[in-house]
Amino acid sequence: MKKFILLSLLLFASIISASETKTPQKIMSAFKIERATILVDGKLDEVVWKKIPIDEFTQKDPKEGSPATQRTEVWIAYDEEYLYVAAKLYDTNPELIDIALSRRDNYFTSDWFGFYVDPFNDKKTGNFFGINAAGTMVDGVLFNDSWDDSSWDGVWEGKTTINGEGWSLEMRIPFSQLRFKESDKMVWGINFNREIKRNGESSYYVMVPKKESGFVSRFASLEGLNGIKPKQRLEILPYIVQKAQYLVHDKNDPFYKSNQYKTTIGADFKIGLSSSLNIDATINPDFGQVEVDPAVINLSAFESYFEEKRPFFIEGSNSFYFGIGGANNNWGFNFSWPELFYSRRIGRSPQGPTSSADYVRYPTETNILGAAKLTGKLDDVTTLGAVSAVTERTFVTLYNNGFQTTEQVEPLTHYGILRTKREFNDGRQSLGFMMTTVNRQLNTASLESRLAKNAFTFGLDGYTFLDEDKVYVLSGALAGSYIHGTEKFVQRLQKRPYRYFQRPDATYMPYDSTLTSLEGWYGRVTLNKQQGNFYINAALGAASPGFEHNDLGFQWMADRINSHLVLGYRWFEPDGVFRNKSVYLAHARSYNFEGNLIQNFIWLRSNLQFENYWQLGVNGFYAFEAMNPSATRGGPLIKNPEGYSLAADVTTDSRKQIIFETSISYERDLLKGEATSFGFNVQWKPNSQIDFTVGPQYQINNDTRQWVGNFADVSATNTYGTRYVFANIDQKTLSANIRLNWTFTPTLSLQLFLQPLLAVGNYYNYKEIAKPKTLDLNEYGKNGSTIVYDNTSGEYIIDPDGASSAKSFSVGNPNFNFKSLRGNAVLRWEAMPGSILYFVWSHDQQNYDDAGEFIFGRDLRNLWKSEGNDVFMVKFSYWLDM
Repeated sequence: MKKFILLSLLLFASIISASETKTPQKIMSAFKIERATILVDGKLDEVVWKKIPIDEFTQKDPKEGSPATQRTEVWIAYDEEYLYVAAKLYDTNPELIDIALSRRDNYFTSDWFGFYVDPFNDKKTGNFFGINAAGTMVDGVLFNDSWDDSSWDGVWEGKTTINGEGWSLEMRIPFSQLRFKESDKMVWGINFNREIKRNGESSYYVMVPKKESGFVSRFASLEGLNGIKPKQRLEILPYIVQKAQYLVHDKNDPFYKSNQYKTTIGADFKIGLSSSLNIDATINPDFGQVEVDPAVINLSAFESYFEEKRPFFIEGSNSFYFGIGGANNNWGFNFSWPELFYSRRIGRSPQGPTSSADYVRYPTETNILGAAKLTGKLDDVTTLGAVSAVTERTFVTLYNNGFQTTEQVEPLTHYGILRTKREFNDGRQSLGFMMTTVNRQLNTASLESRLAKNAFTFGLDGYTFLDEDKVYVLSGALAGSYIHGTEKFVQRLQKRPYRYFQRPDATYMPYDSTLTSLEGWYGRVTLNKQQGNFYINAALGAASPGFEHNDLGFQWMADRINSHLVLGYRWFEPDGVFRNKSVYLAHARSYNFEGNLIQNFIWLRSNLQFENYWQLGVNGFYAFEAMNPSATRGGPLIKNPEGYSLAADVTTDSRKQIIFETSISYERDLLKGEATSFGFNVQWKPNSQIDFTVGPQYQINNDTRQWVGNFADVSATNTYGTRYVFANIDQKTLSANIRLNWTFTPTLSLQLFLQPLLAVGNYYNYKEIAKPKTLDLNEYGKNGSTIVYDNTSGEYIIDPDGASSAKSFSVGNPNFNFKSLRGNAVLRWEAMPGSILYFVWSHDQQNYDDAGEFIFGRDLRNLWKSEGNDVFMVKFSYWLDM
């Protein structure tokens, strides 16, 4: 109750002090021209650019509110098909203009011009188009008023020129690339931005002060767009891919040659149902990645998360976010909005088991027969997004004694997603709905035991601003799930690591072997202060034990009741030492549905930017003693000890030729477990075309309770007839991300990526849990117990008490020495707008010699001598605007 009263007082005080400066909205006129009267070359010699421009830009950095130090003039024109943007960026020192090049969509510190547009004039969404003085182009979408996503790739043109007065540019953007409500007289929202690298200056036509919130909602009005009748949108993007694979293989493998060379042909389609609603469809899609996933070492029970890199799913992905909306900050603290749609589930590797065989041809992915996506707006305030995809029935081919047989490892599956949101009261409130469905045609016992026949999720989310100035926003979401399958499947489902219904001490929803379905729910409400120096964020949420959305989403938790409170203060004004600074203090607690405290910590973070543009961040974390429901992998609760961590990171001036970043962290708990991490990243730009980055990282983890295995023993009465075995682990991980970007022209670039990784783990001091809900451990080799290593079998033979009451058991040596080298090279040429030719080489090799021993030179030599896999690919996609 005291915490609630304190929170209420803080909220009331900050509402009283909050205010928002109201300024008249700026208005800009667009000039209508005859078709094809502008040559996009960046020279501004057309007649229309002689008209009166807008030129009132205001600094956001370094001197907020002051006029821009250099003059910028901007014009907008249009014809029946295109929107044109021209700008003349004066510079009193044109020789100092930054002309660095980079690949498309790679934003970096440079001299930039940005164009922001809200075609719906809905004050929430839009697009941005940027170009730097050398001609590098970036684009993306705007959403949630102040957020952006650069994954969208529009088809447009932009050119720049540099002269004695500064530099100038022209953009030509097809109306077909923008979504808007067609009418005879339209009013759009617009804004412009200019960045000058050498003095860290960023200025805007409409500048939103740092103390205030929002971005799209503050845009100026663009008038004069009259009589636009864009043609019906129909884009076709056919592609062809030729792949050659040279893999590590057995020379007698009968499947290798037939799978070595592969040609794929397909096409993507974009169809405009209206100027505001589009369908994306694909036939025999190429969902192969150009970029490789990083190698990871995961010793937890939970799945590793990988970012989506396939264009079909990336574009418009922000339309399917759930819960996120209204608030400009979302804090998680081990409880966040659920990711109901994780697109990498579609086309994932087959999940079925196979019989033993001499040789196996197991597909690395599931072919997608077809997919379609509908996105856009039904009206000014209602957005719609839908995806439907079908993956084919997939088979593995087995070869035994000259005979080939097949087994099904993935069923015919349909994936469906529906997402809609509607805003009310000029965007002050919003209500959304989302539903996902997975339906499989299961017809084998092995797949029925592993996969759901039907899986559904559904949810409502929304937000409301609590005051006239939109200082405070309340966001919330409620979701439910239902999943159906065989008894064997639901048994497996109940044993997932974020649930562990089989825990012998479970009192809420214990394991039930007869279930054929599982239901659950999720709910969360958050409060966020959007602007001002003082900051507050608070949340309360819960996910029931049966909540399950992993068939089409990504799930890492259930059975949790969570709350957090974040208080902070931000200084936005320079004070002679710092340009800006902030400090945040948070407290979070979590319980499971049995009432056990499973998380309780205090977190502190401070960010400082110095006058010389260096940045310093400092973290502090203290965790109090709590229960751990997953450490024993389905066994009873045990305690997590108190512990703390400290971390710091430093970044130098991003305007310089060499940029250095470094981070260091240290953590320790009361069981003397320790972890240290140190890394740095050096970015070097030797000239305007080359950008080289190397980022090594070294981690040492000395955990005193690394899980080894669970072993049944009826004599283990204190731990429910099972011995839960742990060990100390001495783990060392050395890795590096090495990148080279060589940009020859704005449309031709070469990217090189290399990731070496050495990870070694040595297990020792084996022990077992002595008593649930405690920190007590029984170490083997003490108090009558014995442990002996058998070199022949590679196993530890353990007698838990040296008496006849307990049976001996063996534990395989879990030591590891994983060495990996992954890399790729991508030559990308945009032959014409929207049409791209790729040459790709991917390589990976691994080595596992000398488990448990880390010797850098030897391990590196072993890795280098290992055989590797090489994949070469040529891909060409051609954009047809019908």
